[in-house]
Amino acid sequence: MSVCLNSAVNNSVAISARRSSRQRGTVLIMALLIVAVVAGLSIKFASDYQLGLTRAENRWHGLQARAYLSGVEGLAISFLKEDDPTVDYFGEGWDTEVPYEIDGGWLSGSLSDASSQLNLNSLGTQLNAEMPANNPERYSEAQRRFIRLLQCFPDLAITQDDAVAILEAIVDWMDPDDSDSGFGGAESFFYQSIDPPYLAANGPFMSMDELRLVRYMTPPLMAQLRIYVNVLPTLEPLNINTMPPLLLRVMNASNTLEPLNESDAQQLLQSPPQDGFYATVEDFKSNWDSTVGNGTLNTEGLATNTSYFMLRTQVSLVNQQRVMRSLLHRNGPEIRVVRRSDGY
Repeated sequence: MSVCLNSAVNNSVAISARRSSRQRGTVLIMALLIVAVVAGLSIKFASDYQLGLTRAENRWHGLQARAYLSGVEGLAISFLKEDDPTVDYFGEGWDTEVPYEIDGGWLSGSLSDASSQLNLNSLGTQLNAEMPANNPERYSEAQRRFIRLLQCFPDLAITQDDAVAILEAIVDWMDPDDSDSGFGGAESFFYQSIDPPYLAANGPFMSMDELRLVRYMTPPLMAQLRIYVNVLPTLEPLNINTMPPLLLRVMNASNTLEPLNESDAQQLLQSPPQDGFYATVEDFKSNWDSTVGNGTLNTEGLATNTSYFMLRTQVSLVNQQRVMRSLLHRNGPEIRVVRRSDGY
């Protein structure tokens, strides 16, 4: 009886020990799980906190960068109010890029004459349908200049016929009708056959990027045109004092679609007025007559001053890199911002 009792006691003790061991194991596992959960939550909370700090810092620096960009815009407007609007040329001071050192980075601003390029929206005049494609009288003077410009790109080898076709496509993009302007024209029915299809704007260009949608436009041609063509909201004349030297070749006699030869253009470039700029369009015409003297120069759409300036402002602040472009319109003493575009 005693032996049986001892055996039962021993079994009870063994079972109790095993139960205690399992309980300790369960508690240990629970403790490890709690530690793992707490560690995971700590890492998440720390990551979220760090992300929040980074976002707040970027937002703060972004606001600072925007304030700097706006400040340079205000400074440029103040400077233009002091500038003589009678004539605009390089060397007046507005064409100088001004860098500034700021706390945590640098800031720069530069003004350029937005009327120093051919205005794309000046090409929308209807063509004279009674004239053949090779007759200069079929086109406006702005269109003749554009046809000449297209023939001046040495790496593209655009013929006069190709240039006429490109112009016709541009005219059709802007005109309100659905009739092709010529064999090179393209209206909405042409663009609807493209995948994906789209419609012609039937209105003025809103930006240079829109030109990529027009028939015949290729990346190499777009790269060249961006240098010599722009889009302005009004039909402003071309400033002969600030235009790129290549545009001298579009200044040929009104009875030809051929560009001015390079030697005459170079001679015009090397024989500026005594002051280094043309005070009037008549001064330029006199120089052209004495230098080229072959036909009659149509001075329609030319000027020696400008109403539009393009301001390019760039700021580098800590990890913020911002660029802002502002188109400024000068109307007497009033300077207003026409449009802005931001970049990084």
